[in-house]
Amino acid sequence: MPQKISALPVKAKVRDAKTKYYGIPIGWEIGDKNHAGYPANSTTLVAESIIKICCFDAMESDGILDRERYGNNRYSLANIRQWLNKSGTGWYQAQHSYDRPPSNSYVWNGHNAYDAQSGFLTGFGAEMLAALLTTTLTVAKPGTDGGGSETVQDKIFLLSMAEVGLGSENGVAEGTKLAMFSDNASRQCKPTAQAVSNSEYTNSSLSASQFWYWWLRSPYSSSAYIVRYVNSDGSLNNNNAYNGNRGVRPASVEYRDRVTRKGESRSPPSKEDVSGPGLTGQG
Repeated sequence: MPQKISALPVKAKVRDAKTKYYGIPIGWEIGDKNHAGYPANSTTLVAESIIKICCFDAMESDGILDRERYGNNRYSLANIRQWLNKSGTGWYQAQHSYDRPPSNSYVWNGHNAYDAQSGFLTGFGAEMLAALLTTTLTVAKPGTDGGGSETVQDKIFLLSMAEVGLGSENGVAEGTKLAMFSDNASRQCKPTAQAVSNSEYTNSSLSASQFWYWWLRSPYSSSAYIVRYVNSDGSLNNNNAYNGNRGVRPASVEYRDRVTRKGESRSPPSKEDVSGPGLTGQG
């Protein structure tokens, strides 16, 4: 009897064979169910591994000097947010007058430009793509931009400090902690072998067998260019937005069980099938 994804426990591992990045199915963990502030009756999925090494945002063309040199730490304007939620090539569109694409010329040491890559949603299977839910997210605003907070609405997103259990940024509650996160060990994450082999940044510690750093959406709010991230030991740290040596762990995917409607025919599920849209348990 196939098991609905909503019936699986937190931290259960699932994957959709048709949803891929770097040609490999993306592994997900159930991060929470019916999470406060997320769409009702949804299941939150978090990538079980870092799927990509790249910058948060590229150097800007003018405006604030620090952002010209090191990129923009405001998530609503970040290159990575746009890439995560786009399909196909030519995904980049300037978000403001000083914006630049994450190309070789505008990322640290030319490492891991991604403006010429297809948007992340390109690799999603049709059923899983249809199951994604738009989620309203709170993000702290850098003091440079007036401080306080703002909201964005996305289907794929980076997690916040609060959502991984690392507190609030400048007193702003950027959501609440997901059930899967409890301590430093629960936040540690390794990159996929494909993320490592496709990275132009190399380091003896960057390996599919070792924990690595991964970006959060939270800014270091007293700065115009520094972004928070999860350290390899699971603690909180920060780095320049244009640095192409941190990982992307996208980003809680909101997902409802699909129900077969009257008159709709479907192929019989395999015994490993745990939900309607192709997601299966990982052995």
